[in-house]
Amino acid sequence: PDLKTAKIFVMPLGGKNAEEIIEKLKEFSFVIRKVLSKKIVMKFLPKLYFIKDESFDYAEKIEKLIKQTNK
Repeated sequence: PDLKTAKIFVMPLGGKNAEEIIEKLKEFSFVIRKVLSKKIVMKFLPKLYFIKDESFDYAEKIEKLIKQTNK
């Protein structure tokens, strides 16, 4: 609610090496924040938290369940 933190859900193209990419994003989050600070005018620039986006896996699971019930 105070906009001091931002969760960023990440899924690389193809879904491979997601953990490695998230670690690199976390490592260089200060650079990303620096670039954002020049592009966005805010009282506080939020701290960035990178999280693996698992919504595609969940959507695929739901889709499989729907297909099973339609058979």
